Amino acid sequence: MQSKIIISLTFLAFLFPFVFTNKLHRIINGHYAASKQFPYQTFLTQLKLGYIKEYIKWRPLCGGALISEKCVLTAAHCLDNPDIYAVNIYFGAVKIDDVTEVGQQRLVVKKDHFVIHQEWNSKTLANDIALIKLPFSILFDDYIKPIQLPNKTFQYQFSEATTSGWGLVKDTDTFSEFDKNLKYFKAQILSDLECKRAYISHKKSAFPASLICIAPGENMACKGDSGGPLVIKHESNFVLLGLTSFMLDKFCYSGFPSFFTRVSSYLNWIRDNAES
Repeated sequence: MQSKIIISLTFLAFLFPFVFTNKLHRIINGHYAASKQFPYQTFLTQLKLGYIKEYIKWRPLCGGALISEKCVLTAAHCLDNPDIYAVNIYFGAVKIDDVTEVGQQRLVVKKDHFVIHQEWNSKTLANDIALIKLPFSILFDDYIKPIQLPNKTFQYQFSEATTSGWGLVKDTDTFSEFDKNLKYFKAQILSDLECKRAYISHKKSAFPASLICIAPGENMACKGDSGGPLVIKHESNFVLLGLTSFMLDKFCYSGFPSFFTRVSSYLNWIRDNAES
């Protein structure tokens, strides 16, 4: 019975058209991902209440990271909207517009399964983390696998990390040029001191210890790839270090670092809410 319900929800999601907007985050430049390369990567589209009265539209929302058979992590600012009725989560996807893609699964999840951090602040962007509790367990395979969470003492400064997501390929692109293929790039993680200096110079406020950042460069994350994973390879495993949160410059100028929610700062919160 459970599998039949999942299939029906997925089929329902296939019927709804995509409408892309020009307010999306994007991986600027970067490389195209291969199938099975990022099995923990998820993509979220949103269904807002206002759309149901007219006709159903699923609109691109954010990225996310699968951390268990029943939990997806993303950014709080992705879900903090009273008009969102549900999200359609893509698992195992590389080409999000290809409903026949091998390995791709989709699941519609209503907003009562969202858990937004209780101290999330939309003005300061502090505690920008949220959990989506899946109504059904996702079956793992070569295309869909969870990513390992870090421990609190894990050292990563100056290491090379990878971030991934879908979106516009250049800062000047319009919504009509939305890239529907998963992309990624690698960048160096900056020290806490370097992140702090960059943050304070723009925000003029105290630097939250729950943030990490990566060095600016030709390749970068920007605005709408929010909630997407920042990972590092440790031994033979990939470890989730951060979730894409914000840029200091609204035009995504490559001279500024990209900031991510530090996952290791929220391990207790993740565990408590995932198990509740």
